[in-house]
Amino acid sequence: MLVMFPAAADPSLIDSLVERAAAALRQLMGFQAVTTSVDALMGPSARSGDFSRVMEADFATVDDALAALHDEAFQGVRAAIESLGPTLLLYELAEI
Repeated sequence: MLVMFPAAADPSLIDSLVERAAAALRQLMGFQAVTTSVDALMGPSARSGDFSRVMEADFATVDDALAALHDEAFQGVRAAIESLGPTLLLYELAEI
């Protein structure tokens, strides 16, 4: 699960939401890790300045990630994150 927070959002609010999301997600089935970007985003895609922060949550399976998104304990922070208008991506990884 990848959340790309918009640059227009208040950085202190993003900090709070990342912490709240991590705390809620850690309690859920299949949780593996939550990571977040540090400092400014870099690279050609970051030049537009659309995003200021990235948060990634890893789960054992896609079903676990989907269940986390719909878990009652996550709904408050989910609504707060979505109110900022982030880009949200769900994807499954495979080793190559």
